[in-house]
This record gives sequence, C-alpha cells and structure tokens, in this order.
Amino acid sequence: MTVPLSTIKSALKIDYDDDDSELTRLRDAAASLIERETGLTLTPQSRTLYLASFKDTAIPFVPMTSVSAVTYYDGSNALTTMPATDWWLDRSEGPLPVLRFLETPAIYEGTNISAAVSCGYSSLPNELVHAVVALTGAWYSNPEAFQPIGLSVVPMSVQYILESHRVRSFIR
Repeated sequence: MTVPLSTIKSALKIDYDDDDSELTRLRDAAASLIERETGLTLTPQSRTLYLASFKDTAIPFVPMTSVSAVTYYDGSNALTTMPATDWWLDRSEGPLPVLRFLETPAIYEGTNISAAVSCGYSSLPNELVHAVVALTGAWYSNPEAFQPIGLSVVPMSVQYILESHRVRSFIR
C-alpha cells in the first residue's frame, strides 16, 4: 500500500498538479528508503524464500501474512509440494515467525526448497505514512544536498520512526 499522492499533497499544502510526477518519484524513493532502513515490506507482495535444507528457518519478510506452499524437487527430481500438515509457522520465538518442518524428505542434489510467502501491509500504520510524507516533503523542499542556503536535515521525527520500526531479530 503506497501513500496516496492526494495524502502527500494535502499534508504538504500543495494544491496544483504541476509537480505530481516529481512528488510521485520522491514518494517512491522515500518508501524504498524506509523499506531498506527498517527491513519492513510496505506494499503487499509475494516473495519466495529459498532454503538449502529442511531446517527451522526464520522468515525475514516483515510483516509476514502467510506461507501458501513449500515446494522442492524430490530424490527423483520431481517437483513436489509438501503437505501443509508437514510444516507450520511458530510465532513464539521472537519477532520473526519460524518455519518448522515435521518431515525431512530427500531433495534432489543441487536444488533448493522454496516457500511461497505473502508479506506487506494491507494498510500502512499512520507513523509510516507520516515518515513517507515527511521524507517526501523534506526532499521536495530541499532537492539539493549542496544547496548553499537553507540546508535542512531529514526531520528528526523520521529518524525516530525508522528506528522504532526497524526489524530486530536473532538473525541480525
């Protein structure tokens, strides 16, 4: 879920359409930076998690919505979907759910196990919307880092929001 351009324009008190493409570019850059800085997935999407073996694995996509399938190539190199009763998600080990397996079938040499994972926000939390708006506004008002007059840093509220939403786990 991206922040609607109308929300950004309203917050920045912009009532003309001349800079819509620039605001859209800045919004997308802000969302991308927030994803990299926090480890969050802002928009709903499907991702594939590749595993080398059937070991317990933390799912690094946050927020994780669901795992729809676990597939692998069996010993005879046939694509196989593992029954959902042979794996489960354990959410008791910390902030990241852990994919656990009951069975450890043989896999074809040189292949990986794939888990189809759905992740991302269906509706962004207000503080992340604010971070996108604040970054977009800061970059829109101060497009050049080397501008001799009127330099400003990224708003402190954005730094605080990014730090408080950064994914912390036993992996990092």
